[in-house]
Amino acid sequence: MNRKAVFFLSIISIIGISIILLSMNNILRTQIYDLIFWIILAGMSQSFSVKFMNGGALSVSFAIIFASHLYHGTYFAVIVASISHFFFFNRPKKGAYEHVFNRPFYKTLFNMANHAISAFISGNIYQTMHYKLNAGQNPYLYMLCLLTYTTLFLFFNSSILILLMTFLKQESFFKLWKNNILWAIPNFYALAPFGYFIYLLYQIPNGHIYVILLFGPLLLARYSFQLYLDSKKRYYQIIQTLTAAIEAKDKYTEGHSKRVEMYAEKIAQKLKLPSSKIESIKVAALLHDIGKIGIEDFILRKPQSLSEEEWEKIRQHPNIGLKILEDIDFSDDVKEFIKSHHERYDGKGYPQGLKGSEIPIEAYIIAAADAYDALTSDRPYRKAFTPQEALDIIKQNKGTQFHPLVADALISVVQENINNSFV
Repeated sequence: MNRKAVFFLSIISIIGISIILLSMNNILRTQIYDLIFWIILAGMSQSFSVKFMNGGALSVSFAIIFASHLYHGTYFAVIVASISHFFFFNRPKKGAYEHVFNRPFYKTLFNMANHAISAFISGNIYQTMHYKLNAGQNPYLYMLCLLTYTTLFLFFNSSILILLMTFLKQESFFKLWKNNILWAIPNFYALAPFGYFIYLLYQIPNGHIYVILLFGPLLLARYSFQLYLDSKKRYYQIIQTLTAAIEAKDKYTEGHSKRVEMYAEKIAQKLKLPSSKIESIKVAALLHDIGKIGIEDFILRKPQSLSEEEWEKIRQHPNIGLKILEDIDFSDDVKEFIKSHHERYDGKGYPQGLKGSEIPIEAYIIAAADAYDALTSDRPYRKAFTPQEALDIIKQNKGTQFHPLVADALISVVQENINNSFV
């Protein structure tokens, strides 16, 4: 860990511990049993988070912090948010349980401090707004206060975390925030109404029992959703393994499909396509050359120019790929993207000679990604072009071979990352 990261972690920890001590001093003894209940609830919520393929995780712990703040106030919520980390445990797919006693203490300390600071600042601003606006008398102003609390908690909690990651990874704050936080924002805001429901439920006589009972179906839903995500991850890994096995027989194309997937995803993000489309593009990009299984090896590896008969066989690989996937439960979109990834904007592509808007934008994206990786990779008949040389070729063929918008997006992506390992 570098000096900047150590210094930042130390400052956050000192501020966080100070806030925790201040909060402890303001907790009433009559609230101790309530405090234990909320702390354990928050700790369990963190422990049963849902793990996503991108490495992120989502728990309902904010809903618990939110509800505890509404019921008991800022100091109480600070203790719940911070001390609950002592009750966190996690079991990776392989290995023993991870908990406070075998986890690096600085991680626990930083997470405690981060949550304490976030709960303290957002809680105090909420209370000030609530008082100044007399929000208790106006449901719209009350909702504004609740929204402000949620937004501020998210802002401070994510900013402190991303700042530490910036020092550790030496990467752009906004890039890290986009990759690690942006996807979770809708889910985070969805937890606020759930937290408010817990707050209302807890006010009923014996409300703590109802809150515990609420977590039964919630954990079942979490288990079902995690099973779905795990099966999706395995499905994706099987596709990667299949493409790797196909490419392993040819040193010139080994890793090609994985790189095409990476480029295609970046282009799609640049064009602001919806996440559902991006997922389909990634799958199609991995499988775009699966039809080459049906092409003789000597044609694929031939160092000289291909004969017209050999070219005709090459032109059939999108149709062969479609036939291979015919009885497999892929979406029609994925199959269409694979079939059309060698079509051209000017209609001179194959296998159908489609042009312009007849070709899905997703197929254009895979085609551009495929072409760029082919240009920047060695082939039996030539050495790889440099990234800049490849971009010049892409520019020359914009509007003929490549869709203009897709070509511009690819050029932009490569130029932005020209000094990174991405290219």
